[in-house]
Parts: sequence; C-alpha cells; structure tokens
Amino acid sequence: MAATGRPIRYVGRALPAIYGAQSLYSEVCMPDITIISTALTSLKAAIEIAKILRESDISLEKAELKLKLADLISALADTKMELTEIQEVIIGKDKRIAELEEAFEIKGTLIRECDAYYVADAEGTPVGVPYCLRCWENDHRKRQLVCHSRQTTICSSCGHKYKAYMTNAIYRNS
Repeated sequence: MAATGRPIRYVGRALPAIYGAQSLYSEVCMPDITIISTALTSLKAAIEIAKILRESDISLEKAELKLKLADLISALADTKMELTEIQEVIIGKDKRIAELEEAFEIKGTLIRECDAYYVADAEGTPVGVPYCLRCWENDHRKRQLVCHSRQTTICSSCGHKYKAYMTNAIYRNS
C-alpha cells in the first residue's frame, strides 16, 4: 500500500500488499538507473549528430560526412542495445510479479504439517502430497517432495532432504 492507503499500481495492475509491497515496488518498477541514463546519453549523442548533419551545408567534405554518419549509426546502435537491456529487466520484473501474485493466491491454501506444506481440504486439514518447506518459505514456490530412500524425501528443486516420516503424503477417507 502506498502512503495514501491506495494499492500501488504497476503497468495497470495493483501489486499485492505482501512481503513488503513498498520495497517490492521499488525493486519491480525501476530498471537500473545507469542503464537508462546510458541509453539517454547515447540517444542525445545521436540527436546532436543528426542536427549537425541537418544544419551543415555543402561545405562538409565526403569523408567528414561519412564519419558523422558512422558516429550516428554507432550512437543509435548503443541506444538500441541499452533499450534491449531495459526491456529484459522489465520482462524479468514482470515475471517475478507474476510469481509473487501466484504465491499470494496459493498462500491461503497451504498448511504446514511437520516438515512440509500440504494443500488444505474443505475443513482446513492438510491432504495430498508434501511440498518443500524451504522452497515455500524462502522462495514462495510450491515444489513437490519426492522419495529419495525409505528414510528420506528430497526436493527436486533445491535438493533439501527431509526425514520421510515427517513428510508423508496425507490421504483422508471421504
């Protein structure tokens, strides 16, 4: 929530007020300022070169003109590369927002039981297969545990091992 009490908006959608949305907002909405300033500097240089070419009269020699055009093309290429980096940062941030929104939606459906998380049934009791405690609590990702041996289960994502008797699948009779 913003200081005004309204939800923070990013690209037309509200950010969930979880996990410190104010700090999330600053991480999500701002690509690295140096990338932006570099792109703007390259763009400014390209504009200046274009102005020189436009305002020049026939007195410029061919070699000088070719040099200025090469500078212009170089500045525009630098700008394009910087803008591509900014686009990649924004895509990464959008992906992270989607992950956090999904985690926020799932949050109410998972219940901790011993060393794992389980989906809650209609009565609110845990049922089904176990999910990794570490992945959920640290990364907010729902990762299923798999049998490693008779004594252990393991998360296929983070590799964390659990005692099997603390992470058994829970099935209830209907």
